[in-house]
Amino acid sequence: MSGDQWIKLVAVLGAAATAVGIGEPRFPDASAAAPSQVSGSSASSFRYEIEEVSAGDLPYSYRPGCPVPPEDLRLLVLTHRTFDGQDAQGEMVVHEDWAAPVVSVFSELYDQGFPIARMQLVDDYQGSDDRSMEANNTSAFNCRSVTGRPGVWSRHSYGAAIDVNPVQNPYVSSGGTVLPPAGADHVDRTGTAPGTIHAGDPTVQAFAGIGWYWGGAWTTTKDYQHFSSDGR
Repeated sequence: MSGDQWIKLVAVLGAAATAVGIGEPRFPDASAAAPSQVSGSSASSFRYEIEEVSAGDLPYSYRPGCPVPPEDLRLLVLTHRTFDGQDAQGEMVVHEDWAAPVVSVFSELYDQGFPIARMQLVDDYQGSDDRSMEANNTSAFNCRSVTGRPGVWSRHSYGAAIDVNPVQNPYVSSGGTVLPPAGADHVDRTGTAPGTIHAGDPTVQAFAGIGWYWGGAWTTTKDYQHFSSDGR
């Protein structure tokens, strides 16, 4: 990311402060929220847009009663590398307070050449987390329960979590369940296949740079695809 682009992001962010609420994910200070629409580019070919969304834009991932209203969410349109080395434009929805920091993360991943299979709204999969994972889709907002804990809001419900390349970075429960099933070949984390995430690697460091945590560091269940603002 160029100096001018970073200055633009800093102007959007302001001074981020930690705010931990009971039962809610961590967000930057409200004064750091991204404006309703922003676009930009960097010295590389990375491009991004930040746009408002409505309930109509999220027909499957949002419903009345979700913990965050659509007006507090933002659509990110981001350039990413594909597994065949090409550039593609992807989309994800995050909480407005995390919009600019998440842009900075994916700018870093782009510059590192980290490949992402696809990046589509989970609405393209009728809000099904399973279908999205099976398609190896990198996604963020989805108003749903924690896997295996019905009735408990996932951090995705707040727009404060992102799953990256689910097939290369599967969810592995303490009982050995692998999601998506196609990720079974990647449960052994000694490999270095493109798109995989490992402790301390540049992807983990990029998310750590905005204060996010990696699910691959959990002690029993391992969620190698998962990053969130509060480690949940």
